[in-house]
Amino acid sequence: MTEQVSRRSVLRGAVVAGGAIAAGPVLWQQPGHAATRPSGIHLTYGADPRREMVVSWSTPSSVRHPGLLLGDTSGELTQMIPAESVPSPGLATVQHHVRLSGLDPAASYFYRAVHDGGTGDELRFTTAGSGGKPVRFTAFGDHGTAAGKLAPVLATIADFRPDLHLHVGDLSYASNTGGLRAIESVDSLYTPQEWETWLAGIESVAARIPWLPVLGNHEMEPTGSELGYESYFARFVPPANGAKGPPGATWSIQVGNVGFVALDGNDASAEIPRNHGYLGGAQERWLDATLAGLRSRPGVDWIVVGFHHCAYCSSVRHGSDAGVRDAWTPVFDRYQVDLVINGHNHLYERTHPVRGGQPTREAPRGATVDPATDGTTYVVSGLAEEDETIPDRSTGPVSGLTYYTGADGGLRVPEATPWSAVVDELSPVVVCAEASPPDRTGDTTLRLRSIDASTGTVVDELTLARRTTK
Repeated sequence: MTEQVSRRSVLRGAVVAGGAIAAGPVLWQQPGHAATRPSGIHLTYGADPRREMVVSWSTPSSVRHPGLLLGDTSGELTQMIPAESVPSPGLATVQHHVRLSGLDPAASYFYRAVHDGGTGDELRFTTAGSGGKPVRFTAFGDHGTAAGKLAPVLATIADFRPDLHLHVGDLSYASNTGGLRAIESVDSLYTPQEWETWLAGIESVAARIPWLPVLGNHEMEPTGSELGYESYFARFVPPANGAKGPPGATWSIQVGNVGFVALDGNDASAEIPRNHGYLGGAQERWLDATLAGLRSRPGVDWIVVGFHHCAYCSSVRHGSDAGVRDAWTPVFDRYQVDLVINGHNHLYERTHPVRGGQPTREAPRGATVDPATDGTTYVVSGLAEEDETIPDRSTGPVSGLTYYTGADGGLRVPEATPWSAVVDELSPVVVCAEASPPDRTGDTTLRLRSIDASTGTVVDELTLARRTTK
């Protein structure tokens, strides 16, 4: 299913659907529609971000000969790579994917999505470098299509000019059931068209900056299948190098001196049991091996883990999730994970550094911490519109809720939250981070600036500092 398209025999368009090879270009042979235009164009890194990129887009219906015109910095789009086309659950919309490999590191490429009778704009992406330069990334979860939080956060990402955006789940909110089977039969809570609205809304940024997604509870849709992930995998092709299970449900990549690891919190969540335990322990085994490999790998100074459900959060809406906390935080401690980013609760919150479930020191705004000695920093950034309920911090120690196993909604147990350092209740906060390469003495930093996208105000700053010994 691989086609040689140039003198670079490794540059190809692989047939991709949900991270796996699909069976045959069936949709290529159907009638074209001259009025259609590629929409919702977005990029995703492959397993090697220096050499692999996935370009994805949609059309309102089937088209003939969808593909990607590709060119290098000469500006000539000389290569035509066929796309694989897959259906969209609940819609006539068709999704198209082209996986590129054999690209040059730190190189810019021009591209254009096309089909018979239709063409997209000429766009450009840049592959990741091989190290030696700062790595910039942005992160948040719980996005959706609300105009008030769509445009400002995109502008914040574009202004920061990251190498990638890490989206930690609950992307489009096409399903408002959030994995709760008790209400999945309410038709008005599932609107698949929201996927297309959201992708069209983020295209201005996502067509130029790779978006690396993580599964959230709202990606468990009422499609009649066991997991409900069909819509997600119809539209995104994450790296397929994760735990045994759906390709792309978990993944890891290295960009410069930063290792990124994505987990499926639905597998571990105690709050929402729909997909709890579906990987049968494979995710935990893969996580342990992956973190061990990253921590010992030359050139990896920083490890950032993203998943949806919160290990630590003082909101009493979703609170902390004992499932992910108990399963994964001891592994984070073992391999000195530097930063964990979650969504799920619709607020911004950062912890003091945590080890063994307890804060090791205070880290107010502007602090510098050493993850090797102080522990892991946990950040929650969920942008969606619903108001949060935050404990009153003016009357004494803060208390939150932790979710333990139960029916839909879980069993909620109050707990003190001495680990909570900074909370911004309702602002759409974009986490902007920059990792520096080691200096002559081996010192390196990972600087966080968390920005209220609606005002441009910096709501939190933190510096993580390490001395690499590799």
